[in-house]
Amino acid sequence: MINKLLIALCISLLSGCINLGDNPKALPSMIYVLADAHTVQPGTAPVIAHTLLVEDTHASVYDDNEALVFSRAPNTRARYKFARWSERPSTRLSGLLFSRMADAKLYAGVVAVGSDVIADRRLATELLAFYHDATSNPGHVHVTLRAELFDIPHHRLIARRLFEQDVPVASYDAAGAAAAFNIATQALLNDISAWLSATDHA
Repeated sequence: MINKLLIALCISLLSGCINLGDNPKALPSMIYVLADAHTVQPGTAPVIAHTLLVEDTHASVYDDNEALVFSRAPNTRARYKFARWSERPSTRLSGLLFSRMADAKLYAGVVAVGSDVIADRRLATELLAFYHDATSNPGHVHVTLRAELFDIPHHRLIARRLFEQDVPVASYDAAGAAAAFNIATQALLNDISAWLSATDHA
């Protein structure tokens, strides 16, 4: 009798798993990759005669989450249930920022944390906001990042600036938000490149 009950229970559990997997109402989880679609063109400004260390982007905010984050009311946050980033925004931004600096050839050299090359400039960034403002339909994405440029040999802060991007979302969903985040990220990297060029050439 016990064996029959165990067999029946196993069949029930297996049936449940099959039904769960074939449930047409179940939403598939989507993974988005934050990207910089900008094509770097050869610069016309003189190369900055320094080696730039691009530090990893720091973040201690709720927005720095593998799930896409949105807000439907001021001072609130929530996560998209079925939409995730391939990496945390701060981690991905670190890689994109390094690639942009290296490709732009703005500096004589560009190195990452852990490199054996000695740098005399250091770029530190902190992600302060990265969310879909969905208080209206379809809303916009909001990105805020603080950047600081340091003179390493002289232990001196050269400049500090807050960068912000607000990009309209085309559709009231995660796909629309992810596309807008890509546009915001590209614009953010454009602004940082222009700021470094103006600041370190002065």
